Amino acid sequence: MGTTENSSNLLAKLGIAVPIIQAPMAGWATPALAAAVSDAGALGSVGLGGMTAENARALIRETRLLTERPFNVNVFCHVRPPADLARDARWLTYLKPHFERFQAQPPTALGAGYSSFVDDDAMLTLLLEERGPYTNSPNGEPSRHPRDFNADYDCSAIQTRQG
Repeated sequence: MGTTENSSNLLAKLGIAVPIIQAPMAGWATPALAAAVSDAGALGSVGLGGMTAENARALIRETRLLTERPFNVNVFCHVRPPADLARDARWLTYLKPHFERFQAQPPTALGAGYSSFVDDDAMLTLLLEERGPYTNSPNGEPSRHPRDFNADYDCSAIQTRQG
């Protein structure tokens, strides 16, 4: 099968006319932008990384109100690093002068940052309930989610690796 034929099959599978997938930048890729991209024949995207399941549900539903075309949702699937209080203390000591320079109060502890889909059963439930057509993960593997489930769910999972 040639490259052109493979590309045509992928476009048909995704339900798009042009081979463009909008970057699903969490916090910046709005439902309006995703809908406009999808309506133009590409695959619009919304980023759900760092959101609660309730906020993600609202974003998906808002996007659905704006377009009948397929769109992509993106989740973070990173594995959380183990806690290392000594390392965190060294970072806080190193960063303290930078906070002081801007008259800002440094944190007393470092947090884990964004939540991960791997640890978020509510987000998995949301995606299964909302039946979003496409999900991608720029970091990590959605298959690492510990919940064992068997769902009648028709979607394409697009995974990329960094490095």
